[in-house]
Amino acid sequence: MIARADAPRGKKRFVRACRGAPGLEVLLPVERALFARSQPGRFYAGPGLALDVGGAEALAAGGANPEELAAFLQFCGCGAVITNGPAPAGWRKAEDLACFALAAGGRLPWPAADEALWAGLALERQPPAGALAAFLYPEGPKRDDYYSALCSKRVRGLAVPWALTRGGRIAATIGAYAIRGGQAYLACGCTEPGLRGRGAGGRLAVLLANHLAARGLRVCLLCRGERTGFYTRLGFARAGSLGRYHQT
Repeated sequence: MIARADAPRGKKRFVRACRGAPGLEVLLPVERALFARSQPGRFYAGPGLALDVGGAEALAAGGANPEELAAFLQFCGCGAVITNGPAPAGWRKAEDLACFALAAGGRLPWPAADEALWAGLALERQPPAGALAAFLYPEGPKRDDYYSALCSKRVRGLAVPWALTRGGRIAATIGAYAIRGGQAYLACGCTEPGLRGRGAGGRLAVLLANHLAARGLRVCLLCRGERTGFYTRLGFARAGSLGRYHQT
């Protein structure tokens, strides 16, 4: 039975179900530990399931009865789910998400880039949360959600976002947005549209990944199919996959 992961048994089930789920084994326990009290209707667990229903798209690690999972997601208003487990009954697979990783202590090679552009960029290791939120989410409620979550994680040492700036404005960013159990989860990689394809974003990803790996952390990330070539060229290793399913 799927139930809130707020009692001790539910918390243990939640963490146990995350083990071995690419990317989610880092992200989901951090999210639940930080936000379960302020968002009590967001996190659920079953005998082999960890579930985050914080939006229209849920995240699920582990498995559950497909019929029960489908009914529960529909009840919660979720029309899509990303999971490493079985699909909810009657849902269709929309795409695969690839997981890439860099081993703790590993080091990615320095990638090629437009050197003239690179020379005009500055590395910011503590970019302001408000500037990052505005860069990643110019409009909509995600901007405020990102800002609040980043501030909460930074205070606890659970997020390390970096950015490249040009003329004092953010031109590219990527960050570790969950750090737990010797692993760091990278996300929110984004480059200003006019600078894409010139290597700046790739170099930033390599700089941060190598920094985290040198700290003894295994670095992992998830990406859509069209981005697999990008992370392969940077030298990350494939480390599993998840499926995104939509309600039919």
